Amino acid sequence: MKNYFFLILTLITISSCKDKGNDNSETKVLKTESVIETKVIEKQTEKVKTESLKSENKKVADWTHPEFFEFKNYKEYRVTDTISIDLNGNGIFERIYFDKKDCPKLIIEEKEKDLISIGCGKEEYSGFPNAIGWVNLWCVVSDKETFEIIVEDGELVGDRIVNLERPSIYFGKEEAGGGIITYRNGELYWVHQSD
Repeated sequence: MKNYFFLILTLITISSCKDKGNDNSETKVLKTESVIETKVIEKQTEKVKTESLKSENKKVADWTHPEFFEFKNYKEYRVTDTISIDLNGNGIFERIYFDKKDCPKLIIEEKEKDLISIGCGKEEYSGFPNAIGWVNLWCVVSDKETFEIIVEDGELVGDRIVNLERPSIYFGKEEAGGGIITYRNGELYWVHQSD
């Protein structure tokens, strides 16, 4: 009887040791799977973050339109930006911006000078457009020369090369053209550049 009792006790001990061993190995496997899953999730999260940043950078860069500018040396701005430039060459920077509050107009503002307003149905400057609501592109042009489309009595009669004395402002519409605001011989001048 003692032998049977001893044999049963031995079997119980052995079987419980095997069960504990199985529990430990399962735990280890579960922990390993958890670590692997965590690493996979971290890699996927990092990939999404990287792709998101690339997408955001692309969106920021996509607002430019180099295909619509025929200039060699220019800097494009958003239509909502204000440009500071010495347009008339007197050493004082003018602030140039679009004002779309009442009706669309381009404002050239210089300290201690009268405000220059272009558009809004007024033709205050000879040859300048009297409406500018169509504008969706603009830039500062630093080229020394450009072309001008010559229009007489509403008819296109040709083009010519025009020298630009200093950096000037171009504004226009995608695939339609526009023109350049510059100073020539001390006067505000419009260089027409659309058909």
